[in-house]
Amino acid sequence: MNLKTEIIVLHKTKYKDSGLIVHGYSNTGGRQGFIVRKAGSSKNYAAISQLHPLSIIEAELAPGEKGDLKTIREYRTIFNLANIRTNVTKSTIAIFISELIYRSIKEVEQNRELFGFIKKSVILLEELDENYSNFHLWFIVGFAGMTGYSPEDNYSSKNEYFDIFTARFCSSPVSEGMCFDAANSHILHSILESREKCIHLLKISGRQRYSFIGDMLKYLGHHMGHPINIQSLEILREVFE
Repeated sequence: MNLKTEIIVLHKTKYKDSGLIVHGYSNTGGRQGFIVRKAGSSKNYAAISQLHPLSIIEAELAPGEKGDLKTIREYRTIFNLANIRTNVTKSTIAIFISELIYRSIKEVEQNRELFGFIKKSVILLEELDENYSNFHLWFIVGFAGMTGYSPEDNYSSKNEYFDIFTARFCSSPVSEGMCFDAANSHILHSILESREKCIHLLKISGRQRYSFIGDMLKYLGHHMGHPINIQSLEILREVFE
Protein backbone atom coordinates (compact mmCIF):
# COMPACT_ATOMS: atom_id res chain seq x y z
CA MET A 1 0.00 0.00 0.00
CA ASN A 2 1.27 3.46 -0.90
CA LEU A 3 1.58 5.94 1.95
CA LYS A 4 0.10 9.41 1.56
CA THR A 5 1.46 12.29 3.59
CA GLU A 6 1.28 16.06 3.66
CA ILE A 7 4.62 17.83 3.25
CA ILE A 8 5.57 21.47 3.73
CA VAL A 9 8.46 22.14 1.33
CA LEU A 10 11.55 23.67 2.92
CA HIS A 11 14.36 23.23 0.41
CA LYS A 12 15.13 21.41 -2.81
CA THR A 13 18.35 20.38 -4.53
CA LYS A 14 19.24 18.60 -7.76
CA TYR A 15 19.63 14.84 -7.37
CA LYS A 16 22.18 13.50 -9.85
CA ASP A 17 20.50 13.46 -13.25
CA SER A 18 17.39 11.73 -12.05
CA GLY A 19 15.42 14.43 -10.30
CA LEU A 20 15.28 16.42 -7.10
CA ILE A 21 15.74 15.94 -3.40
CA VAL A 22 12.97 17.80 -1.61
CA HIS A 23 13.55 18.51 2.06
CA GLY A 24 10.32 19.07 3.90
CA TYR A 25 8.39 18.81 7.12
CA SER A 26 5.67 16.15 7.00
CA ASN A 27 2.65 15.43 9.16
CA THR A 28 3.69 11.78 9.51
CA GLY A 29 7.46 11.85 9.95
CA GLY A 30 8.70 15.32 10.84
CA ARG A 31 11.77 16.65 9.02
CA GLN A 32 12.53 14.34 6.07
CA GLY A 33 14.15 14.20 2.65
CA PHE A 34 12.26 12.94 -0.41
CA ILE A 35 13.34 12.02 -3.93
CA VAL A 36 11.28 13.18 -6.91
CA ARG A 37 12.47 11.32 -10.01
CA LYS A 38 12.15 12.35 -13.66
CA ALA A 39 11.25 8.78 -14.45
CA GLY A 40 8.05 9.10 -12.45
CA SER A 41 4.70 10.46 -13.51
CA SER A 42 4.76 13.39 -15.90
CA LYS A 43 2.29 15.11 -13.60
CA ASN A 44 5.12 15.55 -11.10
CA TYR A 45 7.18 17.67 -13.43
CA ALA A 46 4.24 19.63 -14.74
CA ALA A 47 3.88 20.91 -11.19
CA ILE A 48 7.58 21.20 -10.31
CA SER A 49 7.32 24.99 -10.16
CA GLN A 50 4.88 24.54 -7.28
CA LEU A 51 7.67 23.20 -5.06
CA HIS A 52 8.60 26.61 -3.75
CA PRO A 53 9.46 27.39 -0.10
CA LEU A 54 6.48 26.64 2.18
CA SER A 55 4.34 25.06 -0.55
CA ILE A 56 2.09 22.38 0.93
CA ILE A 57 1.70 19.16 -1.02
CA GLU A 58 0.00 15.81 -0.61
CA ALA A 59 2.50 13.17 -1.66
CA GLU A 60 2.21 9.49 -2.43
CA LEU A 61 5.34 7.70 -1.23
CA ALA A 62 6.76 4.50 -2.66
CA PRO A 63 6.11 1.59 -0.26
CA GLY A 64 8.66 -0.44 1.63
CA GLU A 65 11.53 2.04 1.52
CA LYS A 66 13.93 2.39 4.42
CA GLY A 67 16.67 4.90 5.09
CA ASP A 68 16.96 8.67 5.11
CA LEU A 69 15.35 9.37 1.74
CA LYS A 70 11.93 8.24 0.56
CA THR A 71 10.66 8.42 -3.02
CA ILE A 72 7.66 10.53 -3.94
CA ARG A 73 5.74 8.75 -6.69
CA GLU A 74 3.17 11.47 -7.27
CA TYR A 75 2.11 14.65 -5.55
CA ARG A 76 -0.38 17.47 -5.78
CA THR A 77 -0.43 20.93 -4.27
CA ILE A 78 -3.08 21.38 -1.60
CA PHE A 79 -3.20 25.18 -1.65
CA ASN A 80 -2.57 27.60 -4.47
CA LEU A 81 -0.23 30.00 -2.67
CA ALA A 82 -0.26 32.60 -5.42
CA ASN A 83 0.48 35.56 -3.16
CA ILE A 84 3.49 33.90 -1.54
CA ARG A 85 4.87 33.02 -4.97
CA THR A 86 4.39 36.43 -6.59
CA ASN A 87 4.63 38.99 -3.79
CA VAL A 88 8.30 39.85 -3.20
CA THR A 89 7.88 40.62 0.49
CA LYS A 90 5.85 37.48 1.20
CA SER A 91 8.17 35.25 -0.83
CA THR A 92 11.17 36.64 1.08
CA ILE A 93 9.45 35.94 4.39
CA ALA A 94 8.62 32.42 3.14
CA ILE A 95 12.25 31.79 2.21
CA PHE A 96 13.37 32.90 5.67
CA ILE A 97 10.77 30.78 7.48
CA SER A 98 11.53 27.68 5.40
CA GLU A 99 15.27 28.08 6.01
CA LEU A 100 14.67 28.61 9.73
CA ILE A 101 12.80 25.30 9.96
CA TYR A 102 15.29 23.55 7.66
CA ARG A 103 18.30 24.57 9.75
CA SER A 104 16.63 24.17 13.14
CA ILE A 105 14.72 20.90 13.10
CA LYS A 106 16.72 17.68 12.93
CA GLU A 107 14.21 15.19 14.34
CA VAL A 108 12.70 12.62 12.00
CA GLU A 109 9.63 11.99 14.12
CA GLN A 110 5.98 12.87 13.99
CA ASN A 111 4.95 16.14 15.63
CA ARG A 112 1.43 16.99 14.55
CA GLU A 113 1.26 20.13 16.71
CA LEU A 114 4.35 21.64 15.11
CA PHE A 115 3.16 20.63 11.63
CA GLY A 116 -0.23 22.20 12.34
CA PHE A 117 1.38 25.42 13.54
CA ILE A 118 3.54 25.71 10.43
CA LYS A 119 0.64 24.89 8.10
CA LYS A 120 -1.63 27.41 9.82
CA SER A 121 1.13 30.04 9.57
CA VAL A 122 1.62 29.45 5.83
CA ILE A 123 -2.10 29.87 5.15
CA LEU A 124 -2.21 33.00 7.32
CA LEU A 125 0.73 34.55 5.45
CA GLU A 126 -0.98 33.80 2.14
CA GLU A 127 -4.28 35.34 3.24
CA LEU A 128 -3.01 38.57 4.84
CA ASP A 129 -3.80 41.43 2.49
CA GLU A 130 -1.52 44.02 4.08
CA ASN A 131 0.53 44.83 7.17
CA TYR A 132 2.52 41.59 7.21
CA SER A 133 5.96 43.15 7.69
CA ASN A 134 6.16 41.78 11.24
CA PHE A 135 4.93 38.31 10.34
CA HIS A 136 8.33 36.60 10.48
CA LEU A 137 8.91 38.09 13.95
CA TRP A 138 5.65 36.60 15.19
CA PHE A 139 6.50 33.29 13.54
CA ILE A 140 9.95 32.87 15.09
CA VAL A 141 8.56 33.55 18.58
CA GLY A 142 5.74 31.07 18.02
CA PHE A 143 8.17 28.58 16.52
CA ALA A 144 10.34 28.82 19.65
CA GLY A 145 7.34 27.92 21.76
CA MET A 146 6.27 25.04 19.53
CA THR A 147 9.77 23.52 19.66
CA GLY A 148 9.80 23.60 23.46
CA TYR A 149 11.71 26.83 24.08
CA SER A 150 8.95 29.32 24.82
CA PRO A 151 10.17 32.52 26.47
CA GLU A 152 8.55 33.28 29.82
CA ASP A 153 6.66 36.55 29.65
CA ASN A 154 7.43 38.02 33.07
CA TYR A 155 8.18 41.44 31.55
CA SER A 156 7.62 44.47 33.80
CA SER A 157 9.05 47.91 34.49
CA LYS A 158 11.55 46.17 36.78
CA ASN A 159 12.31 43.29 34.40
CA GLU A 160 13.10 44.96 31.10
CA TYR A 161 15.81 42.69 29.68
CA PHE A 162 15.33 39.20 28.25
CA ASP A 163 18.00 36.76 29.38
CA ILE A 164 18.84 34.05 26.84
CA PHE A 165 20.15 31.59 29.46
CA THR A 166 17.08 31.60 31.72
CA ALA A 167 14.51 32.33 28.97
CA ARG A 168 12.91 35.02 31.13
CA PHE A 169 13.08 38.76 31.67
CA CYS A 170 15.40 40.20 34.31
CA SER A 171 16.22 43.56 35.90
CA SER A 172 19.62 44.00 34.25
CA PRO A 173 21.74 42.23 31.63
CA VAL A 174 23.24 39.10 33.22
CA SER A 175 25.91 38.34 30.64
CA GLU A 176 27.21 40.49 27.79
CA GLY A 177 25.99 39.24 24.43
CA MET A 178 23.53 36.79 25.97
CA CYS A 179 20.76 39.22 26.79
CA PHE A 180 18.39 41.15 24.54
CA ASP A 181 18.73 44.92 24.74
CA ALA A 182 15.81 46.97 26.04
CA ALA A 183 14.27 47.57 22.59
CA ASN A 184 14.35 43.91 21.51
CA SER A 185 13.15 42.79 24.93
CA HIS A 186 10.12 45.04 24.59
CA ILE A 187 9.43 43.72 21.08
CA LEU A 188 9.54 40.14 22.41
CA HIS A 189 7.13 41.00 25.21
CA SER A 190 4.78 42.75 22.77
CA ILE A 191 4.75 39.75 20.44
CA LEU A 192 4.15 37.32 23.30
CA GLU A 193 1.02 39.18 24.35
CA SER A 194 -0.28 39.88 20.82
CA ARG A 195 -2.50 37.69 18.68
CA GLU A 196 -1.11 36.89 15.24
CA LYS A 197 -3.64 39.08 13.43
CA CYS A 198 -2.75 42.06 15.64
CA ILE A 199 0.99 41.85 15.11
CA HIS A 200 0.82 44.56 12.44
CA LEU A 201 -0.09 47.09 15.14
CA LEU A 202 3.49 46.96 16.45
CA LYS A 203 5.55 49.82 15.03
CA ILE A 204 8.94 48.31 14.27
CA SER A 205 11.55 49.63 11.86
CA GLY A 206 13.38 47.43 9.36
CA ARG A 207 16.60 47.78 11.34
CA GLN A 208 14.86 46.76 14.56
CA ARG A 209 13.34 43.72 12.86
CA TYR A 210 16.78 42.60 11.70
CA SER A 211 18.26 43.08 15.17
CA PHE A 212 15.39 41.22 16.84
CA ILE A 213 15.61 38.28 14.46
CA GLY A 214 19.35 38.08 15.17
CA ASP A 215 18.69 37.89 18.91
CA MET A 216 15.98 35.26 18.46
CA LEU A 217 18.30 33.12 16.33
CA LYS A 218 20.93 33.37 19.05
CA TYR A 219 18.30 32.36 21.62
CA LEU A 220 17.12 29.36 19.62
CA GLY A 221 20.67 28.30 18.77
CA HIS A 222 21.67 28.36 22.43
CA HIS A 223 18.75 26.20 23.57
CA MET A 224 18.80 23.84 20.59
CA GLY A 225 22.52 23.26 21.06
CA HIS A 226 23.73 24.34 17.62
CA PRO A 227 24.12 27.67 15.80
CA ILE A 228 21.38 28.60 13.34
CA ASN A 229 22.98 30.44 10.45
CA ILE A 230 20.34 31.78 8.09
CA GLN A 231 21.72 32.66 4.66
CA SER A 232 18.54 34.49 3.61
CA LEU A 233 18.77 36.91 6.53
CA GLU A 234 20.62 39.55 4.50
CA ILE A 235 18.01 39.34 1.72
CA LEU A 236 15.33 39.85 4.37
CA ARG A 237 17.23 42.88 5.64
CA GLU A 238 17.43 44.42 2.18
CA VAL A 239 13.71 43.97 1.55
CA PHE A 240 12.66 45.60 4.81
CA GLU A 241 15.21 48.39 4.91
